[in-house]
Amino acid sequence: MLLLLCLLVGAVILALLLGWQVFIRPIHDWTLWPAIQRAKREIRKAARRRVANAEVLSRQGATRINPGHLGFCIKTDTDQERDLLRQDPQIFKEFRDALIKAGYPTDTYPVVRLGIQSQETVDREYGGSWYEAEEFP
Repeated sequence: MLLLLCLLVGAVILALLLGWQVFIRPIHDWTLWPAIQRAKREIRKAARRRVANAEVLSRQGATRINPGHLGFCIKTDTDQERDLLRQDPQIFKEFRDALIKAGYPTDTYPVVRLGIQSQETVDREYGGSWYEAEEFP
């Protein structure tokens, strides 16, 4: 019985590793991950200078194909906080500068998607699902 359990666990681990190799590894450029994390921290700092509790969500697409397949969404609690950020004429420049400072490829940072959305709107219009929220890149 123990041998059968060990074989089953081994098979599951092997399947997960193969799935990683076949489906996930080929589309993401994992060498960009440190720069993405640094950018996320810098974008959070810029947003929090205006809205103290702002958070940053990120979504990495097929960055192996093009590093521009990356998106960040600045998350606020209220629509009022979201609007404050959206109306700031400098905020998106600061977000782009954060990408440069983080070491993200400079030829792709203009196409990295940046959105700002509130939890209030996501709850009201998307049933609380950030995945379905159109403002999330």
